[in-house]
Amino acid sequence: MTAPDTYKLQRVLRIRDGMAVTVGIVIGAGILRTPGLIAGYLGDPWIILGMWFFGGVVVALSTLLLGEMAAALPEAGGKYVYARHAWGNTMGFVAGWSELLVSRGFSGAAKAVAVAEYVRILLGDRGDVRIMAFAVCVAFFFLHTRGLKASTTFQNVTTAIKVLIVLVIAAAGIAAGEFAGFRPSPTGASGPTAGLLGFALAYQSISFAYYGWEDAAKMAEEVKDPGRALPKILVGGSLAVMALYLLMNVAFLAALTPEEMAADPELIAASATAAVFGDAAGTAVTVAALLILVSSLNVNFLGLPRVAYGLAQHGLSPSAFTRVDARGTPRNALYFIAAWIGFLALSGAFELLIRFMMTVAITVDTMVLLGYFRLRRIRPELVRPFRMPGHPWLPAVTVALYVAILAVIVGTQPQLALGAGAMLAAILAAGWITARAG
Repeated sequence: MTAPDTYKLQRVLRIRDGMAVTVGIVIGAGILRTPGLIAGYLGDPWIILGMWFFGGVVVALSTLLLGEMAAALPEAGGKYVYARHAWGNTMGFVAGWSELLVSRGFSGAAKAVAVAEYVRILLGDRGDVRIMAFAVCVAFFFLHTRGLKASTTFQNVTTAIKVLIVLVIAAAGIAAGEFAGFRPSPTGASGPTAGLLGFALAYQSISFAYYGWEDAAKMAEEVKDPGRALPKILVGGSLAVMALYLLMNVAFLAALTPEEMAADPELIAASATAAVFGDAAGTAVTVAALLILVSSLNVNFLGLPRVAYGLAQHGLSPSAFTRVDARGTPRNALYFIAAWIGFLALSGAFELLIRFMMTVAITVDTMVLLGYFRLRRIRPELVRPFRMPGHPWLPAVTVALYVAILAVIVGTQPQLALGAGAMLAAILAAGWITARAG
């Protein structure tokens, strides 16, 4: 009998599969759960839309940098690969493990909590969100033991349904709404969330909504013709998501004022639909929203085991994570990811999870994107099927935006930044020890 660790990842993913992964992981808990929070932070409809557009621009610029690195280094694992090649094993360890433990681990937990919230609502506010969130993680674990083909088929189908649902909600709200959110309001954002803190809190929520734009790169060893396909997947997916997000927010503002959006952030899509078409339509949208959330969470379980697999290939995580079963699943890595996301989901704390994870993620992403400049200098021999336009000024502007955003977050939320810094310091120390031991 063939040993489990003799199987290899298979190049079976096409451009449309990769875009389904991108759209699938990005559109989900973010657009369904954060617009109400953001409306409460900012208050003004035009500032709200401007922030969503700004977030999309930052993501689009980031995909261009990552697209060049992904095409030149089409290895499984995503951002940790580029950090390792640019800065060495220690920073590769930091990029990979911060993503496993925080950026994507916390993201998966937040999505599981959101799924549980919606299930609880449909059950008439019965059940414990924390226990249901853990049960959701167990269910996804068993789905992904069926192999890559089963999980990507599930993703393609649910993503197609998801995009259709989003377009229907957006079109209905815009067509039938009275644009209540754009009318002059006697009140606006005030108190502790105004100004720079409001910007920081809103951007953390928006960046969470966009996060996952780079996830297709984690499956570089499973993409056909990665040099040509990966940049198209990354850039095309991010632009498609930005367009859908702007449509959704216009639809929300067509039906609700910012104050009404902030009053019920868990059910903003259902509230907006019910305000235009009645309670029955709102219930239908709640069911549809649950499907969107399920599709989004699926990609966390699809992508993260492959990050662990990539780390293990270079001695930066346990060698057991390199074992791939006959169905193409890194089974031991999947065990670890499911257990960690399930543990975090037991917290039931959606907003805290996303604020902490985005502080860590933005910090690490700054380091990874800086690796673009280093790779240009130390690895000129790399074949680059795609090159970042506007070099060096546009890449420099992109990195400068990350630094400025991070400075605002740290300045306005020092305690959160301290906790995130402590987590990164612990990962950095573990990376240094691991790299020296290797």
